[in-house]
Amino acid sequence: MTKNTISVTITRFWLLSLMTIILPDLHGQTGTERPLPQFLFPEFTKSIIKMKDGRRLTATLNYNMVDEEMVFQQNKTYMVLDKPEETDTVYLQNRQFIPVDKTFYEVLVKGNISFFIQHKSRYAPVSGTTAYGMKSPTLGPSSVLTMRSGNQIRSVDLPDNVTVSPATVYWVKTGNEMQKFTTEKQFLKLFPGSEDDLRNFIKESKIDLKSREDLIKLGNFCNEVIR
Repeated sequence: MTKNTISVTITRFWLLSLMTIILPDLHGQTGTERPLPQFLFPEFTKSIIKMKDGRRLTATLNYNMVDEEMVFQQNKTYMVLDKPEETDTVYLQNRQFIPVDKTFYEVLVKGNISFFIQHKSRYAPVSGTTAYGMKSPTLGPSSVLTMRSGNQIRSVDLPDNVTVSPATVYWVKTGNEMQKFTTEKQFLKLFPGSEDDLRNFIKESKIDLKSREDLIKLGNFCNEVIR
């Protein structure tokens, strides 16, 4: 068996470990709204998957923030990466993602203190208007995702009465410990003894903890002043 044949066989074996997912046709979409708001990026793009065994695979990917799954596109067929624990790093849209349990976290800063984003969202019903002009939640479908036993085929096209609500979580890793935060108060508690320096930096630099770029600045500052 030639080297090229072995490479093709390995790639096919990896693809067979994925499970199929049905998505609406993304081509020919118009308007300013994203066709699938549950995805991190507005379109699928060519990416690199580095496996823990050293292989580097090329795939067209996007990240589903609701199901927290890496989705793979091939010839208008969409599949979910079924065994993220075998993946070392995904390089998607010039960003790095690493597997954490069954999900992927984006790596913002690497160092003695590392920063990560858990891109996460939830499905929520769209509110309707009552006769008195008051907003009330409308009843959504019993399930946004339709499941079918066996090969686990699913449809993720959003109904009109469902929206996507962000539920992002931020993580800091010091040593082997991962700790999460969503507010400035929670973040400062992670670094006892350095609260004043961090608080001043956040204020003077006008750091927005919900901004990816600002979190990178904050992470770099932490690695400079905290030992």
